[in-house]
Amino acid sequence: MDEILVAQDVSKEFKGKSAVSHVTIGVRSGRIMGLLGPNGAGKSTTLRMMCGLMQPTSGSVDFKGEPLEKWKSSLYTHLSCVLEDSSLTYMFLTGWNNLAYQGALYGFSRKEAFARSQSLMDALALAEHMDKPVGDWSRGTQQKLALVTAMLPRPQVLILDEPTLGLDVVAKRDFLNAIKELARRGMGIIISSHQSEVIEEVADDITLISHGHIQWQGVYQDFIDAHSQQMGAAEGVSYDLEKILLALFDEQVGAGEEGEDD
Repeated sequence: MDEILVAQDVSKEFKGKSAVSHVTIGVRSGRIMGLLGPNGAGKSTTLRMMCGLMQPTSGSVDFKGEPLEKWKSSLYTHLSCVLEDSSLTYMFLTGWNNLAYQGALYGFSRKEAFARSQSLMDALALAEHMDKPVGDWSRGTQQKLALVTAMLPRPQVLILDEPTLGLDVVAKRDFLNAIKELARRGMGIIISSHQSEVIEEVADDITLISHGHIQWQGVYQDFIDAHSQQMGAAEGVSYDLEKILLALFDEQVGAGEEGEDD
């Protein structure tokens, strides 16, 4: 499988301080990449460079073999993102009006926007909320609508930064089931999360970064098996992801919390 979105040897500095250093990471069609690391590791900076919201100090990001900047605004009919500190929804509008507005930005009529969203809305149980202003919704329900609006253009790549923070167990289950279904249909997805159970649930592959550097990269189960053995697990026994991450980052989390970037 070819990588459809690739950050190649990207670095990012802020006021002379390195946040990301020589990171190479690719997203493949039909697979979910889990991006892991402690606070301050450089995850959010990496994702922002990969979706064109931030320019790398060095290195490049390519989509389908072309630099992001060459795509200009048409990039976002192929690539969508739902970031932790951003929203694709307007709080004073109803759910339906949010959907219609976002659809219009892509050139879709109100009817077409609703039709494109119907199956995902059903999967996320959103219809009962859509007549109310989004500001009256729970954060989890708002996050579901953000995903629906991000999917309007039917992109080939989806970038998610801490998408399940604040979601209750039911909302989280519905959200992750929707993500897995999108991947089964061929979408390439990269997701960053501090919630180890989220990565355990969805990831096919893993990229682990610390202090802006890649520490490990490869297939998720290979990561679990290799680190379980390093930690002394009996043959045929695998530790869960949380236990492995605690062992890897116990001494680094305190230092990482001092960083401004996640």
